[in-house]
Amino acid sequence: MERYTRNYTRNLSLALQHLKQALDVHHRSLEELESALVEFEESLLSGAEVQEERPQVQQGGGSQRSLLSIAEVCQELGMGKSWVYKRIQSGEIPSVKLGHNIKVKREDLEIYLERQRNQPPSAQAS
Repeated sequence: MERYTRNYTRNLSLALQHLKQALDVHHRSLEELESALVEFEESLLSGAEVQEERPQVQQGGGSQRSLLSIAEVCQELGMGKSWVYKRIQSGEIPSVKLGHNIKVKREDLEIYLERQRNQPPSAQAS
């Protein structure tokens, strides 16, 4: 009976491990699909809308956009759209919705980045 239990446990463990691997692959595929769908949706929306003048902020003689598109946020952070959308949906990165477009204030993105900064252990102790 003990031998049967060991074999059963080992087989169950292997089956669970294979299931976890398959779910991980499926999860990555779904994230890629979500990114592709978001990109497709954005291209549809941007093609249907007339280019509007975007708000500008003057800083040090140069100009920067005060409202960033999702693609611009992705570029600024070096992260994918799914990752950015999850942070926006959770409220970690504040956003505004203008029509069908989601925008992020540059100032809010900078505040988010500042909160994410890792402090060296010596700086945390003092």
